Amino acid sequence: MENDINPDYSILGQKLEQYCKKYAIPLDSFFEIINDQKVVPMLRGKGMEYNVFLVLSTILNSAEWVVTKLNLSAQPGLLDEDISITHRNTGTRLIVESKSAVRGSMRTGSRARLHRVPHFHVKSHRSRSFIGRAGNDRYQATDFDIMVTNPSNALFAGGTIGAELELIDDNRLIEVLYEYYGVGSKEELIQAADSDWRFVLPPEIADVQGLIPRTPTVYLQNDPYWLPLAELPRKVEEVVRQRVASRRSRRSSL
Repeated sequence: MENDINPDYSILGQKLEQYCKKYAIPLDSFFEIINDQKVVPMLRGKGMEYNVFLVLSTILNSAEWVVTKLNLSAQPGLLDEDISITHRNTGTRLIVESKSAVRGSMRTGSRARLHRVPHFHVKSHRSRSFIGRAGNDRYQATDFDIMVTNPSNALFAGGTIGAELELIDDNRLIEVLYEYYGVGSKEELIQAADSDWRFVLPPEIADVQGLIPRTPTVYLQNDPYWLPLAELPRKVEEVVRQRVASRRSRRSSL
């Protein structure tokens, strides 16, 4: 019997062939094209959105929350929303933004002046197409309600010339990561980092002007703001309570 766990690969193959015909892509060159280093980062970013959607659907109680993947076409001057979660009882809707780590940004912190613990950075600014219209690439803390990331992209070196993504060339850092994740190979390390989801409520990392840093720092351990995704249900319930209380306060003052 067919199911979602065991997909029919013959149907997937037919869909792939139809896709290539639709967009005039040589079928025999399909994997060479999607493995191009100019293409892979875009695919990884889009894949991350869907992975966040799937993991949120698992973590949040479906009796209390509706998780929706937003496939909205970006409009000029408007934010491209990724995912929404809606609290069933109150109708409170929160926007979730997935953001990749900055490529090659993982550090041990041993030589840092500010962050002297293992850490990485998150690419948290608008696209170039938006900058051309808005003139500022930083997000407001109110642009979305939750940011989600993982360290995976931070493990890959930037500016490499090979056809494949390459892990950062820092044996001491790799040893630190092996110990932290309890793994013994690069393949296991990548898998562990892919599953190491973190989230933050934007106001908690915004500056006094209410702007989110372009590349906020995430500590590998004991970060006061970026929390493991297992803590998300508790935090979003707090946000809902605050929103509901605020609405009631406004109504009572009318």
